Amino acid sequence: MVLIVRAPEPAAGGAESVRSRPTAALRGQIIAYHGYRLPEGRPRSRLEVPDGVVTVVIALAGGLSLTAGGPPRGASSFLSGLRTTATRGEHTGGLHGIEVTFSPLGAYRTFGIPMRHFTEAFVDLTDLLGRTAAFLVEQLQHTEAWADRFALLDAVFLSCGGDRGGSVSPEVREALRRLWAAGRPETLSSISSEVGWSSRHLRACFGRQVGLAPKSVARVARLQRALRLQSLGLDGAEVAALGGFHDQAHCIREFKAMTGLTPSQFAARRGGLPPGSALDRVAGRVTSLLLPDTA
Repeated sequence: MVLIVRAPEPAAGGAESVRSRPTAALRGQIIAYHGYRLPEGRPRSRLEVPDGVVTVVIALAGGLSLTAGGPPRGASSFLSGLRTTATRGEHTGGLHGIEVTFSPLGAYRTFGIPMRHFTEAFVDLTDLLGRTAAFLVEQLQHTEAWADRFALLDAVFLSCGGDRGGSVSPEVREALRRLWAAGRPETLSSISSEVGWSSRHLRACFGRQVGLAPKSVARVARLQRALRLQSLGLDGAEVAALGGFHDQAHCIREFKAMTGLTPSQFAARRGGLPPGSALDRVAGRVTSLLLPDTA
């Protein structure tokens, strides 16, 4: 993931941000761990952009207000599934926790729950892990070192995969890879043909193992491709042509529908910080926009 828009402010007392990869056995499922501690009195508002990954947030202190197409709701520890529209997350400061980024197939392999239940949704950690959730949060709160916290997460998620993990179809994995491949995307009919499945069967399996339908995955991939092209300084027509849109008007409509902003509005708030910077949460993907304090 990538935190974008303004250069980071000087770290205040108590601010921490630590990133780590999971143990080797989980690297096909979990992309990264991100531990953070934000000081009191620093409210923030972020626009979370559709990014094609599943996020588990574990709060050790503080909470968030989440807005996604309805009234705001409070949240502390939760799973955020795949989305095709942006979410606004707000907090008043004093936030302390860990963010775990899963690939969608990795989340399915870990939890074994049909991913369609997580689509466009926030699921409380207790509903996801049962009694393990409270134990995990308490253990993390009483563990001082980030490395030890990440090791504890390794142990919990390894045990989840063994107890309830789902089996991923090679055809789904290959179709997902093709949808996210660089360059102009293939048509869904050609992808279905290549993997040897009907479009209907592919949609059904995507609902279980990915969460979004193939067409929706293609929309998110196209948005992410456009954001990367935009970061290179390409104009709107070039972004539309190279990003796989029908034309520039189609690109603008999709940007607006999925982020609430036009491409030019997004670029203005982005402030020139490209994917791949030191603020990346997952290198190469744009996932959140730090909004002005007055937003």
